Amino acid sequence: MNRFDHQWQKLTALARQAPTGPGAAAPYGFAPRVAARAAALPVGASWLSLERFALRGLVAAAACSLAAVAVNYAELSSDQHDNYVSGTADSIVELLDIS
Repeated sequence: MNRFDHQWQKLTALARQAPTGPGAAAPYGFAPRVAARAAALPVGASWLSLERFALRGLVAAAACSLAAVAVNYAELSSDQHDNYVSGTADSIVELLDIS
């Protein structure tokens, strides 16, 4: 049995032993206290670390994309020029052969 299964079995056993009924309810004023504490937190405070990593990932992806384009630019530009010149003539020949 792995660690997760062991912890899950332990948690479910404790949950079965929990008292039920009117005495097991949350104390008076619990919900307003929780809501007030949640409202007191700064907006988006929990997302700051995720946003920081997302921004770093975006910058890294942009840098990789620019590097890939820069490395292959000479080959891409020569291929495009060759295809444009020979491709135009080929397409005209094909159009004339069809009709």
